[in-house]
Amino acid sequence: MRGDVGLEGTRARLLAAAALEIRLIGPKRMTISGLAGRLGMSHANVYRYFADKQAIIDAVLNVWLRGLETRLQEIVDGPDPADDKLERFLATLTRAYVETLANDRALFQLLAEPGETAIEAERHRRRIESFVERIVEEGSATRLFSGGDVRRMAMLALDLAHRFSDPAALWRVERQPGPSDSRRDRVIRWAVRALTVRK
Repeated sequence: MRGDVGLEGTRARLLAAAALEIRLIGPKRMTISGLAGRLGMSHANVYRYFADKQAIIDAVLNVWLRGLETRLQEIVDGPDPADDKLERFLATLTRAYVETLANDRALFQLLAEPGETAIEAERHRRRIESFVERIVEEGSATRLFSGGDVRRMAMLALDLAHRFSDPAALWRVERQPGPSDSRRDRVIRWAVRALTVRK
């Protein structure tokens, strides 16, 4: 047990040091040897915890995304009607993106511009799509959302919110939105309304 705690402690120190390096010099300039030197260990020791540099970058990104996805999971699993749930989900997701972009650009860039061998950004994208599909499926079953292919309807909602729900789209724009951007709120309402059954 004590050995496991030691291993986890060293891994946490590596991730904290890697996050600092990414913020100071960027992921491209970060090196395994530089990271090892910062912690006073051999570079071979780093490989005991991570297969390569990209695995470290993915793990740093996962620390942020795991917390965000937990909050989103709670919305998906909640008792609210599907239309309210979808609106809250998109608002929580897009606000987290915007706030991280404003306050931690280096971390957000890992999500917006993943490397060719990165896996965490893609895993997150698939998880978001799966969450939205679950909400849409629930809305279809309760007749809150118009009938149709659940996958296509979920993609429609995300496409309509693309300007704020796609990390790459947020990263590329010249004028960054604020956390309370009225355009973002309108886009989310339109995305929900596009799926809602007209009465």
